[in-house]
Amino acid sequence: MMTPVRAAVAAVLVGVLLGVAGCAQRAKGTDGNLVDDWQVLAAPRFDLPSVGMCLESTAKETFNPSSLKGTQIECERGHTLEVVLVGTVEGNAAQTSEPPAAAGEAYQAAYTACGKAASDYVGGDWHTGMLGINVQWPNRTPWTGGLRSYVCSVYSLSSAYGVTALSTSSLKGSLAGNAPKAMHCLDVNGTKDKDGWWDRLQALTPIDCAQPHEAEFVGAIQVGVGNAGPLPDDKLLHDWSSDACWAAVAKFVGLTDAQLDSRAELGITWDRLDKLQWESGERHERCFALLSPGKKVRASIKGLGKGALPV
Repeated sequence: MMTPVRAAVAAVLVGVLLGVAGCAQRAKGTDGNLVDDWQVLAAPRFDLPSVGMCLESTAKETFNPSSLKGTQIECERGHTLEVVLVGTVEGNAAQTSEPPAAAGEAYQAAYTACGKAASDYVGGDWHTGMLGINVQWPNRTPWTGGLRSYVCSVYSLSSAYGVTALSTSSLKGSLAGNAPKAMHCLDVNGTKDKDGWWDRLQALTPIDCAQPHEAEFVGAIQVGVGNAGPLPDDKLLHDWSSDACWAAVAKFVGLTDAQLDSRAELGITWDRLDKLQWESGERHERCFALLSPGKKVRASIKGLGKGALPV
């Protein structure tokens, strides 16, 4: 929008100056300077949200760095996003004519800062809760208009596999104290393979550990730390994830890797990093202990060891 306005102003000035050039007299009521009375156009103004503000997002996917989205809404109403940081793109990245790519260093720095801010806001590592984070990055139009800010938000999940949920209260401190958003036991929705084990899992939804359930959150594992290249192929990422999650579940249950392997009713699963998360610098995955289909327990299996399942 700025370019057409400037072009129009320039055309008017040229017309006036050409008219004066053919005349030696000063127009009455003027000082002879036709430039100093023009006010400098104001810089574009961007209305950014503030920390703690709740937003109703119209985006289908919240993990989307392409633009700023969301309308302010009271936190007690059903909202999608809750702002935990309004950051600034700095250094050489801020001098570019185009917004830095989501896979670049500037965005990775923003994602890292977002993760830290989210954990501070909710009172614990956000990876361990029914939570996700979202970095909304300026697209080309606001960037060329001078915007160098990004907005980091935290949002609630209805499934540990990343299905966004509406929140009807603030997420601030939700992993502190009694930690209402902490991830513990989960109900499994999935299909079985021909051998009777799980084939595909569609959802892991939170449930009280005293209720029958088939999965339990073990912790956040790290894979591919230090690997700055593209997302690994499926086999390599699977091997990294499987090895790390197996060890985490064995430790959680109180068994060696070999002892866990001998318990046919126990297995593992994890959520998976996608391309955008990987390129953003995310290296955490959530790891879960998984029971065979139909084998439901009514308590945590932490420290179970070689004991019988608490059915």
